[in-house]
Amino acid sequence: MKVTIGIRSVAILILFSLLTMHCDTQLDIENHNEPDRKRVLSSDRMAEEYLGSAFYQSWRTVSGACIHNVHLASCIADEMTTSWCVSNAVSREPRIPWDNSPSYAYQHDLENFWNRPYESLSVVNDILMEINEGRRFVDETGMDQTIRNQVFCIFIQGISLGWLGLVFDRAVIVDEHTELTPDLEPAAFEEVIQVAMEKLAQCLNLCDMYEFEIPEYWWPGNQFDQDRLARLGHTYAARILASSARSPEERDRADWASIRSHLEQGITEDFGIECDGENWWSNLHGLASNSTFCRTDYKLIGPADTSGAYAAWLASPVELRHEFDIHTDDRRITGATPTEAGLYFAYYGRSPFRLDRGTYHFSRYHVTKFLSYYEAGYRGFAPILSVAEKNFLLAEAELRLGNPQAAADLINLTRVENGGLPPATADVIGDPADERSPRGSLWAMLKYEKGIETLQLQMGVAWFDRRGWGTLVPGTVLHYPIPGRELELMGMPIYTFGGVGGEGAAPGG
Repeated sequence: MKVTIGIRSVAILILFSLLTMHCDTQLDIENHNEPDRKRVLSSDRMAEEYLGSAFYQSWRTVSGACIHNVHLASCIADEMTTSWCVSNAVSREPRIPWDNSPSYAYQHDLENFWNRPYESLSVVNDILMEINEGRRFVDETGMDQTIRNQVFCIFIQGISLGWLGLVFDRAVIVDEHTELTPDLEPAAFEEVIQVAMEKLAQCLNLCDMYEFEIPEYWWPGNQFDQDRLARLGHTYAARILASSARSPEERDRADWASIRSHLEQGITEDFGIECDGENWWSNLHGLASNSTFCRTDYKLIGPADTSGAYAAWLASPVELRHEFDIHTDDRRITGATPTEAGLYFAYYGRSPFRLDRGTYHFSRYHVTKFLSYYEAGYRGFAPILSVAEKNFLLAEAELRLGNPQAAADLINLTRVENGGLPPATADVIGDPADERSPRGSLWAMLKYEKGIETLQLQMGVAWFDRRGWGTLVPGTVLHYPIPGRELELMGMPIYTFGGVGGEGAAPGG
C-alpha cells in the first residue's frame, strides 16, 4: 500500500510500523494527517465531494477495477475460466498455494482487494471524526446534512469491513475511534465480520430514526432516501452473515433466522451503478464479457447437460479434459441446439487459450448477459445486488429453517420463466452436500439456479457460496492472506494459504 500523507487509513499504521522497525530510538513524529483533514474538509461542499468518493472505492473493489480481480474471485470458484494472467495460478489443477511474496507479479491484484476498502474507510472515518468534534454539515440549500453524512459513513464502514472479513483471514479494524498506533494488530475474520455487522445495525437504527436523501452523484443512477438505504443495509447484512462461513459446518451454524429477517426487509429492485464508461465502469460486467479473454466454466453450466458429455468430462483426468457441446433443455444456456444462443449464454467455438496451460480451462460457451454493456464501451447499468440473489439466499434460509415449499416457490421465479424448466417441487429436499443440478433434489436445484442467475453480478458470490457449501476444488484458498507487501511493511512474517493439503485450503484431493 502506498503511504500518502494526509489520508487517514491503515497506510498510517504501516508507516508507523515501518518507522519503529528501523529505528532503535524513540522518535517524535509529527502527525501531518490532522491539519490535512481540516484542509480537505474546510468547506461543506468539499466535504460532500470527499464523502462521495467513499462508495466509489467500494464500487471499484467489487466491480473489478483490475480485470485480474475477476480471476481471484470468479475463476478460482470455477465460475468463469481462462488460462491468461493470474488465473493460471489460482485456477490450475491441482491447486497450488497463493504466492504471497511481495515480489509476485500479480500481488497487486490481491492488494486491490485490500487497499480499496481502507481507502473508503479513510474517507468516512475523517468525516465521522469531524462530526464527533461537533462539526455540522450544511448543503447549498442551507439544510443540515450531518445525520445523512453520519449514516452514510457508518454504512460504508459496515460494507468495507464486511468485504475485508469475507476475503481475508484477518484485517486491521479501524473506525473513527481507533487510535492509530504501531501496536495495532490484525483481527481474525470472525471479529472483523462482527464489527461490520455492528456498523450495519447502527446504520439501520439511524435509518429508522431520521429522514434524509443521499446525493445521486455519490452512486449514479440511484435515488435513495433512508428507507431505501435501510433495505440495502439489510441485504448486505444478510449476504455478509451467510457468506462469511469457511466450511459447510460454519454455514450451517449461521443465524439463518436473522438472515431471513434481514432479507424480508431487503431490496425490492436491483441495486447497481449507471456507468458512464469513464469515471464509473466495471471490468466484471465489461471485459469479463469478452469471449476471447474469458469463457464460462463447464463446472457452472455443465450440470445442465443431458447427453452425458459433462459427466464424461468430469470423470476424465484433468489433463485429458477437452471442450464439448452441451445438450440441454435449459434455454438460458442454449437454444434448441447446442450451437444456438440461449437467453444468457452463446456458443463461441474453440477457446483461444494456451494449450500448454491445460485444456481443462477450455469452454465453447460464454455469458452474454452484459455483452451490450461491453460493446457500448462500459456504459449502462451494472448491478451489485440483485433481487434474484436476495431471493436465492432467502430460499436457502427457508430450506435450512424447514420451509421447503417456500424455497421451491422462490427458485421457480427464475427457473421456469427464464430457463423454461419444469417447476421445482418440495418432494425431494436433499441436503446442502448435493451436487449442483437442474434436476434432482431441491438443494441441487437451488445451488444450480443461483449459480446461473447470479453469474457476473458481483465479485465473490460464487466463491463465498461454494466454500460454505464445501464444493470448491480441493486446495482452493478459503480466504486470502494479508498481501505480502503489507505484511512486510507491518513487520510481520509472510504466510499464505491454499494448495492441496495446505492450510486455509478446501479439503480433499
